[in-house]
Amino acid sequence: MYKLPFIDDGKWVLNTGNFDDPIHGHGKGQYYAFDFNHDKGGEVRAARGGWIVFVENKLEVNVYDLPNDNICKGILGAGNAVLIRHLDNTVAAYDHMMTDSITVKKGEWVGQGTLIGMSGNTGNSSDPHLHFELHAYWNNENDWGPSVPTIFEDKKHRAWRPKRGDELHSNNDIILQEDWRWCKKCQGLFFGGNPGSKCPTDGKTHSKTGSANYVLARDSPNAPGWPFQSHWHWCKKCQGLFYMVTGSKCPADGKAHSKSSASYALVYNKPNFPGQHDWRRCYKCQGLFFGGNPGSKCPASSQGHGKGNDNYVLCQTYFNEVQGKWRKCSKCRVLFYGGGPGSKCPVDNGPHNKTGSKNYYITIDWTEYPGNPNFRRCDKCKGLWYIDWKPSKCPVDNAKHSKTGHVYILKDGAQPPDDWNWRICGKCMSLFHGATSPVADECPSTLGTHGVGITNFEPYGVLISSK
Repeated sequence: MYKLPFIDDGKWVLNTGNFDDPIHGHGKGQYYAFDFNHDKGGEVRAARGGWIVFVENKLEVNVYDLPNDNICKGILGAGNAVLIRHLDNTVAAYDHMMTDSITVKKGEWVGQGTLIGMSGNTGNSSDPHLHFELHAYWNNENDWGPSVPTIFEDKKHRAWRPKRGDELHSNNDIILQEDWRWCKKCQGLFFGGNPGSKCPTDGKTHSKTGSANYVLARDSPNAPGWPFQSHWHWCKKCQGLFYMVTGSKCPADGKAHSKSSASYALVYNKPNFPGQHDWRRCYKCQGLFFGGNPGSKCPASSQGHGKGNDNYVLCQTYFNEVQGKWRKCSKCRVLFYGGGPGSKCPVDNGPHNKTGSKNYYITIDWTEYPGNPNFRRCDKCKGLWYIDWKPSKCPVDNAKHSKTGHVYILKDGAQPPDDWNWRICGKCMSLFHGATSPVADECPSTLGTHGVGITNFEPYGVLISSK
């Protein structure tokens, strides 16, 4: 979820929407970009936390002032810009900002809500505005991933993509910080983005194996889930979360925690709030620990934590993960996982041929991507196959695939049927539908059942090709 990338000063107006707004949308290559108009000097804030991977701050030129043969694309076209890479490797672009207004530096981590610059009119820009766009990845100005949809949250919408004419009510003052993790050794909460974080159990790094990502609301009296308790702080020495009271000890050096961070707001006594509850504050070490584990150790006494306090709820997020290395076989035209050497082609029962095939990305669960309408699900083998390729065979009966299954493409927010329970078979490494009982001979690798219980996918835009 992304916040609108600016403060709520009442002056931001959506001038050009994304692909959902066909009248006022962007064209090819920027289907999911937004142009938010504002006079020069509007505060631009990070829509989501991440690492700064690119900054241009010194351009003073507007390409409309140059001769036509000198109009440049790429970074000059973006003007003064910032690129932020998020935890799922998506990258947000903030373009056309004022000269010398950018306040962040390449390589630093910024939280959602951080001021990054001011709206301007630099680069390929006809009037002052902020161009905001989300990409699947970014390596350099010549190596971009495709633009992908952005789901925003504001004061009046929990999940929303604005169109031209919609009112904008940013809640980017409610600051959320991602990548908090739960250590299974000490049962404490620590900041997973810092490799120097130490676990008080053994003095080594915290374990984030199997831990979900948690989001903390920072410095916000309007945080969702009221009532909440503020004055939680992040210690830069141990990278842990502690309650700012006298006597709190840091496990990194046995001294007081560092109190230089902002305060965080934790929802408490809300067992029905979305997330994981039974987090507790220990009255001995003043740290946050998971109360459901009796083996949790307190760094203040090396014994059990004191559990006589309130129950806290941490909001848990799920990233829009994208898995690459899916390939299109030139023989059977079925989509298979190119990283699996055991994958078999039903045309000749040999290995799939990925020669000339690009990488394809399959999104896990909730993300929407533009897709290719030429792949269909066969009702017999439950596999995805290329409908224009006549030699494609169904491994169930070695005959033609069934054309009655749904064509998998997501367009304008429409949700296709059967969009859950796609699985990767651990034997043939192809994609099959796991909602029904597997057919005994549907796996082309063994002529047995597919390996079930592997990652659950939704075929939203199953065919996003990479460079």
